[in-house]
Amino acid sequence: MEELQGKQNWWQRFRTTSKDEYQLVVRDVKSFREIGSYNLTPLNLYVAISSLLFLVAVAVFLLVAFTPLRKYIPGYGDVVQRQEINQMEDMLQDMGAQLESQALMIETMRRNIHGEVVTSADVEGEGGQVDTLSTKPVPPSEAEIRLRREMALERVGQSSRGPSGLVPTPGSAEVPLAQLFMVAPVTGEISAGFNPSEDHLGVDILAPQNTAIKASRDGIVFISEYTSSNGNVIGIQHDNNLITFYKHNSQLLKKVGDQVKAGEAIAIIGNTGKLSSGPHLHFEVWHNGKVLDPVEYLRF
Repeated sequence: MEELQGKQNWWQRFRTTSKDEYQLVVRDVKSFREIGSYNLTPLNLYVAISSLLFLVAVAVFLLVAFTPLRKYIPGYGDVVQRQEINQMEDMLQDMGAQLESQALMIETMRRNIHGEVVTSADVEGEGGQVDTLSTKPVPPSEAEIRLRREMALERVGQSSRGPSGLVPTPGSAEVPLAQLFMVAPVTGEISAGFNPSEDHLGVDILAPQNTAIKASRDGIVFISEYTSSNGNVIGIQHDNNLITFYKHNSQLLKKVGDQVKAGEAIAIIGNTGKLSSGPHLHFEVWHNGKVLDPVEYLRF
């Protein structure tokens, strides 16, 4: 029998001995009383020890991968920190590029507002060279166009201080403003009156929410856009050199070039723009380039 076992390879010997049964007896040292006995085989012990080692390895992996302990493992924490640093560097580069583009846009807008022109001599003085043959004009952006219009309206308002000429010149076909038919854009209480000394060039009219604003007279819409100060603004050019403005609207119903009739809805009352503190309509009347008090010609 021993010769037969010697001729077997290790796998055959393992299969043969793995099924041998052993008994583990636990006794009290002092009284030699048997506390318990367990039947074991080498295969059961191997499976139990392997399972325990596998569970320990999985627990260690989870602790390292999903807890802050990974930062204290040499090498692993450095990789995580390098990834975070690379992400922060990318964010800083993007922010730097945005700041540079914003600074360039602000400088360009400042030069345009003040009428400053950048010449080739200025650029050469900064150390650069300008190829005047291959350069192409850059169209202004929408923000620049809005800013120019808003500045133009402010200049018109600043230049209109003083009495307004209501009498037409001899030989003209103009009709005095007092004789023109005009419709009140909205009916409500006047919260702020006409006061040019405080740069308030119209009247503020309170009205319920979602109230439709009407055109005061037949005309053509020449401005219909959003500005930072006055919010949604619509302006109408009428006959007899008459212009009306409707500001702080929540919604504009007409666009530039539309022809409107007196009493036709052109906007919805709102509270837009930095100069607005509540839902209302800011209404202005201009005649021959001079701002007038709307209360003298309309009843609200």
